[in-house]
Amino acid sequence: MRTHLNVPLIIGTALLLAAPAAFGGAGIVSTDVSPLSTKVTYSTPATTSPARQALVTYVGYTVTIASDPTNTNTVNNVRFTATTSVTDTAEKATFVSADGAVCVTTNADKTSIECSIGQLRAGQKYPTFAVFFMAPEKTVNGVADGQDEDKVSFAGITYYAEGTGGVDNSVPQNSTTLWSASQVTLGTFNPTSVKSAVPKGGGTLFTGDGAVATGLDTWTTTVSVPPATTYTTADILESVSGVTCAPDLLTCSSTTLTIPGTFAKLEITLRRDASTIAKNAKIATAYVYYSNPTYPDSRIDYTRFALLPCTDTSYGPLPQTGIPCIARRTEYTRRTAPTADWIGDWEFVIYALDNGTYEQ
Repeated sequence: MRTHLNVPLIIGTALLLAAPAAFGGAGIVSTDVSPLSTKVTYSTPATTSPARQALVTYVGYTVTIASDPTNTNTVNNVRFTATTSVTDTAEKATFVSADGAVCVTTNADKTSIECSIGQLRAGQKYPTFAVFFMAPEKTVNGVADGQDEDKVSFAGITYYAEGTGGVDNSVPQNSTTLWSASQVTLGTFNPTSVKSAVPKGGGTLFTGDGAVATGLDTWTTTVSVPPATTYTTADILESVSGVTCAPDLLTCSSTTLTIPGTFAKLEITLRRDASTIAKNAKIATAYVYYSNPTYPDSRIDYTRFALLPCTDTSYGPLPQTGIPCIARRTEYTRRTAPTADWIGDWEFVIYALDNGTYEQ
């Protein structure tokens, strides 16, 4: 009778003693998440009156998950989960795509995702992947409306081995890794400075209100980034000065592009408002100057290099690295202007393989 009563006690004690060893086998899994760009411009919606295209910008993050070399066992069922939140809770950063992992949304707002990582051997690192969220549209008269006050936060949990049991039930809690990334600051809308992450599928970014030059915003830039082998970031920075840099213009305007990577061809569209063009000036004889200290070419003086037509063969087929070219020029008339805002405006379409500064 006494022996019969002691059997469950012995078995229960054995199970308790074995439990820590079983949970200890889960090991250590690290998660590092970093924003591709620490500041991103707000997305802006399309409008019909006046007609304006939508600006879609992205908040992107790289994710690296690794099994610690000290682990003694293979770690199974690794899952990365994450959620974005914005200082102004009326604004949402919604999931768009992942590069290098299979990720799905897990809530109606599309602000939470789960990515299946699978199995990791001891010391194995899962190939770094990237996730992209559409930057929110600015809520007018909302929260955090001051300069650099509005931010996107990104945090979550990496689950592994026993799954979700480590959150509340496991002792020790060694099957979860809580992580958070540095915050991303959201910039102003309709800016002269545009910043965004760019998925490897590419994208189109522009300055101004729908990239249209107006009397209030006299110089705008549109950049079409083609699909590439990897993701990148894009930074478009404009400046306008009342000091002229050409006799046929009333202002001196410039655009500097910083888009790391190798591309088949960047298409850059520069638009100048009619109010900044001197009377009787001709677009056919107007210059666009280019400088690029990153790719010096001994044949070119980049301090005042005027872009050539893409049909010019002085340096061989254009564009080349460090030598963009003008693909076409357009002066909008009453007949060709999409809206009244465009009448008299100049437009230059430039093909380039790299970055640099364009001035006119």
